[in-house]
Amino acid sequence: MIHIDHFSISAANIFQASNDLRKETGLGFYDGGYFPGGNANKIFPLGGQTYLEVGGFVDVYVASDPKRAKPWWYEKVREGERFSGLCLRVDTLDELRAIADRLKVKFPDDPLSKTKPDGSTLHAWGVPSAGETWSKGLPNWYFHPAMYLHPSGQPVIGTDKLVLPQGISFIEVGGTEQAMTDWIGVPASNFPFRFNGKTPGLYAVGVKTDKSEIVIRRKSATED
Repeated sequence: MIHIDHFSISAANIFQASNDLRKETGLGFYDGGYFPGGNANKIFPLGGQTYLEVGGFVDVYVASDPKRAKPWWYEKVREGERFSGLCLRVDTLDELRAIADRLKVKFPDDPLSKTKPDGSTLHAWGVPSAGETWSKGLPNWYFHPAMYLHPSGQPVIGTDKLVLPQGISFIEVGGTEQAMTDWIGVPASNFPFRFNGKTPGLYAVGVKTDKSEIVIRRKSATED
């Protein structure tokens, strides 16, 4: 079965962007850790096994290396953070392999890995790669072999006066409902998508809380 997994905001400074988002929404976050490619993320659990990540480079030498290809969003966040990715999740590795077969993409030899602040490693399998799909405004899929370690279920820091997230109320995306249905292989109406008619990409996320609905809105990185 396909589920909404997480949303990605890319930022030049993940520390400032995360603190600003906490002030804006009242949502809590925690340090998610770092990836082998020189980037890292902060995690905002949203309820219902979903979360939002604020990600970006933390290794200045990787980011400034002229011989290294930069992610497609690298220059686009120079003037401020943007929504860059919408990610789905499946329940089994076989489901993920079936998606790779349907889309005719290579299944990875190894899972993605991230080192958490406590030194442990978190693994997840993903297809297609974020670099292939996010730049087109399309979601990709993940399988988490240990859901009890899923980023959505970990405690946040700074718990004073925070709101309690209770899941996603809507997801505003560009493109068309039919194009999304064709890509994900199930009716887009199964999910709380709102299509705005703009360039494919992610534009806003509504989050239910114990207080009221929060709307997180950013420019999509697929926009010029």
